Amino acid sequence: MEIVQANPLLWHMYRQGAIIYEGGTECRVPVVLTESQNIGAIGTYETFSTTAEDGPTKARFPDWYKNRASMVIDNTELAQNRGKYQIVNLLQAKMAISKISMINDLSRQLYADNAANTKEINGLQSMLEFATPATQAKTVGGIAKADYANWRNQYGVISAFGTDGLDVWEEVYMDCSKKGTHPDIILTDPAVYRFFKRLVAPNQEERDVAMWNQGFENLLFNGTPVVPDEELAGTGKTFFLTTSGRRGVTDFNLKPEFFETPGKNPMAQGKGTGIGIQLAILSSDDFRQTEFMTPPNSDVILSHTYFTSMLVASSLARQGCTDFSGTVQF
Repeated sequence: MEIVQANPLLWHMYRQGAIIYEGGTECRVPVVLTESQNIGAIGTYETFSTTAEDGPTKARFPDWYKNRASMVIDNTELAQNRGKYQIVNLLQAKMAISKISMINDLSRQLYADNAANTKEINGLQSMLEFATPATQAKTVGGIAKADYANWRNQYGVISAFGTDGLDVWEEVYMDCSKKGTHPDIILTDPAVYRFFKRLVAPNQEERDVAMWNQGFENLLFNGTPVVPDEELAGTGKTFFLTTSGRRGVTDFNLKPEFFETPGKNPMAQGKGTGIGIQLAILSSDDFRQTEFMTPPNSDVILSHTYFTSMLVASSLARQGCTDFSGTVQF
């Protein structure tokens, strides 16, 4: 629970229910790539022809990505940290270090392109391209963007935020909204967030209350929380993400009892709606922690935490991103 709550994107996906628990070797997500040709107006008694339709209707994501965080403690170290000589609670300190390390690495992976390390989560930049839709060429879920216009994300470029930043954001936001939903979270470089805050804070102080209470700084843009994330610092990048069809969630916080049994979170179980970016989790590896074990011929104890997941999408046209044409500037 604490790992999820420490990252704005993970926390938002859990609260929105943009989570799919899956088994098997791959995750298949229904997609709409092309509109039907078998439509049209006809007159009374008029005949018409139909055209055979054949094309991919599901994106197939075949790779699960397994992350682990391990704790290892020598029993002699534990003995040295007991009684009146105890400096710190060594076990608690080791658990905290392991948790914080896993949080930081997952936060990095969620935004990255895992092309350089194929074992890591397929981050947002493995799906979304900072390029005009017509020039996008990535293959996501086995489907080539070059072949299907409806499988390309939206994109805008900013010259200086004080000059055209809000205009570009508005354009990308509207482009992402053409498919019947709106982005439900906007993640941005902290510097860009400060530019945005400089423009809008004198006029409004509206925030996503639940996200604010969770400790995530944010201001609303068209009713959608804009959240700064240090993982994007210095990049000038902003992601407009549609994660589910639910909007205006302001009164929900994750609770410890939702995580008593891995894969059984009642707020997220089976709530993936097929609208946009979702997090698919291998059912048995939803932050699974092992018991403490002692390896043969060793005087240490070990415990591991596992998280096996992938980012999947049923619509990339509802996703968008922006960056700067040159220097990140106001």
